[in-house]
Amino acid sequence: MINNKINEIHLFLEGVSSVCDDLNVIAEKTMGYFGKKDKRIVDYVLWMKTRTFSAEQFAKILSMRDFSEGLSDVETACAKRNGLVVVTGYSDDVIELEGAIFAEGDCFEGGKFHLKRIKGKWKLERGAGKKNNISALWHAKDAFTDDGDSIPWTYRTDIPHAKFIAANGGDPFSEGLVFDVRKLCRG
Repeated sequence: MINNKINEIHLFLEGVSSVCDDLNVIAEKTMGYFGKKDKRIVDYVLWMKTRTFSAEQFAKILSMRDFSEGLSDVETACAKRNGLVVVTGYSDDVIELEGAIFAEGDCFEGGKFHLKRIKGKWKLERGAGKKNNISALWHAKDAFTDDGDSIPWTYRTDIPHAKFIAANGGDPFSEGLVFDVRKLCRG
């Protein structure tokens, strides 16, 4: 699967990076090992490891990406490094947050959640809060792509964010959110 190849390349890059900090040499060694057939994936992994992204940019990268395997390790690390949180649905009963915050919540047929800072860490709490709310909606009436395809999972939030469509097997599965953890309301 694609995440296996991304993760394999990521691990190789980590190994080369542990003995060399020249990005050109790292790219050359990685391409030499994996070959031209994997050039796009090597470039993608290097991009994820070296670039800075806003929530809007990261959402564009993830749009219509197949999420049947979830985020790859390098995508999760990139989101975390950039202070970004990716929110998607998983299966028919889970809201998943990855990146700068990692959390899951049970939301069979939808549910309300909020992010709360406890002992210096953000936690996903069940129920609506005063701020940092995320509502998971299962088959909302207005949940359609621009092409008119139904989207099983959608989200509503008071957190500034960017949206994307996550696919599963080529079909829209979840409207995802990307937000910057620094935009969460504290206190």
